[in-house]
Order: sequence, then C-alpha cells, then structure tokens
Amino acid sequence: MNVSIDSKNIISILGIETLPDEQKLAIVEKVTALVEKRLLVKIFESLDSLRQNDFSELLEKSDQAALQDFLERNVPNLNQMAEQEITAVKGELASFAESLA
Repeated sequence: MNVSIDSKNIISILGIETLPDEQKLAIVEKVTALVEKRLLVKIFESLDSLRQNDFSELLEKSDQAALQDFLERNVPNLNQMAEQEITAVKGELASFAESLA
C-alpha cells in the first residue's frame, strides 16, 4: 500500500523515528521554520506593491492580531498556499531521504 505524502509526518518521511525525542523536535522545528519562511515569500509575491509594503511593516511590528487581520483580508487562499508549501517541502524531504538511502 502506497501512502500519500500528505498523510505522512516529517519524522516518518525522513526515517528518523529512532532518534531521541529532542533531536526529532529540533528537526521538526527547523522544517517548520523553513515552511514558514517559504510561505511568507509566497504571500509577499502574491500581493501588489502597496500591500507588500503594508505586509512588511506588519511583520516588523510583530503584531500577530493585525497580521492575522491583514492576511484574512488580503490572502483569501492562505490555507491552500500553506498546504501546497507543506506538501512541496515534504516532497523535497522525501526525495532527499531517498537519495541518502
């Protein structure tokens, strides 16, 4: 049975189930940060120049409530973008893990 990459977690994709929990957590945190950075780039690229400036200012202020409001108003497909980026990163990690095997 071939399991979809969407249903797999990072730990199983990388085959690191036997690592200590601290190491697994560190890897998952790094992958999460990578997804977040790539998603921020995609969001930025999807905005017009005026909204790009607004978005940049909100990121600098670290005002999560204002940022969430901005995203809800200006990036209606945010959930879809996030899912696509997660799937892309999982695919890249799976390819990398297979190349090491």
